Amino acid sequence: MRSILLTAMMSLSGVACAAAGLDDHFDGSKVDPSKWTTQQVLSRQIEFTKPGRCGNAAIDIVTKDGDDGLECEDDCQRAELRTVKKTWPNFGDEVWFSFSFKITGDVPSKGSARSVIGQWKGPGDSSPMIAQRFDNGVFHITVQDNDVRRVIAKAEGDPDALLSAQNLLGNLEFNEQNVNAIKSLQSLDLISRNAPEVSKQFFSQSLMQSMGPEAKGGDAKALSEALGLHENGDLVSQFRSLSFVAEPEKYIGKADIEIVPEANRPLPDPRKDWVDMIYRVKPGRTDNEYGPRRAAEIDVWANGQKIVSVKGNIGATLKKKDNFPLAGPYFKFGTYRLRIPGTFHFEFDEFSQSATRAGLAQLCATH
Repeated sequence: MRSILLTAMMSLSGVACAAAGLDDHFDGSKVDPSKWTTQQVLSRQIEFTKPGRCGNAAIDIVTKDGDDGLECEDDCQRAELRTVKKTWPNFGDEVWFSFSFKITGDVPSKGSARSVIGQWKGPGDSSPMIAQRFDNGVFHITVQDNDVRRVIAKAEGDPDALLSAQNLLGNLEFNEQNVNAIKSLQSLDLISRNAPEVSKQFFSQSLMQSMGPEAKGGDAKALSEALGLHENGDLVSQFRSLSFVAEPEKYIGKADIEIVPEANRPLPDPRKDWVDMIYRVKPGRTDNEYGPRRAAEIDVWANGQKIVSVKGNIGATLKKKDNFPLAGPYFKFGTYRLRIPGTFHFEFDEFSQSATRAGLAQLCATH
């Protein structure tokens, strides 16, 4: 009798009783309403492509020029599917996720700012606690410590240089002067790389050279002082490894997150082929007033290789006064971005969710 009452109370509170298993291979060429909700996507944005990653079909979320976004707060395009509530785990439980995706169509290598292509949200999150992003042609994964963001893996470049740049941004105080300085630094860097002829015509050679790892100390220091980043010449010369991100100001300030990348293992490029992802997610924060009071743990694999391990305070701090139900994180996939011209295809397949890695659906081997 006691167990029946407990189950009923948890159901009424909106909390999942366990990390419910969920598999979807999308071979039926239709969205299964027992697995996915569609309130943030229009029916005309859902297509199916054949063949899929392994089976007959894969779902294809299509975003076109004229598309707007459901539940958008600005000029954005949003087309996402979300797992149904009955499959959400208890917040704090270890959950494993696996899926495959690729990107086709009009895929800009620059200007694609704030492009989220998959996200996990927990109780109290505004920005997702974990997000797959595709800004300026670079696939990367981020986590949040409340309002402070960190890249934990990306598809190109030196992971050690990335961590160094983030650490330097973490030492800055979040204020208007530093925010404007970082935005200006990003603009200068993107112009120097994406429009070199323009930079040669309007900017001095020493200015452009000051923003790379080969920069002379004096040049980097001069630009740093001009931007108001006093005594931060190292940040100026190392920022390039992070300049692809949208909203660089969100990386300013301390974050209690430890990132341990595997040596020389970037994420694959989803524009070239299917990318197979596995995530182990165990939410938590040491400063929670209720819920899991311990550091979170995240591990990420891509195409069968371990990419990164992460530990620390991830997601929003749970305050007793807010009393959010301890359910999630729930997973969403599709497109959520600022408006970009062209037709964008986000193909997704072979989704699996389980309490253990052994419980994930097996994936066909093509890599």
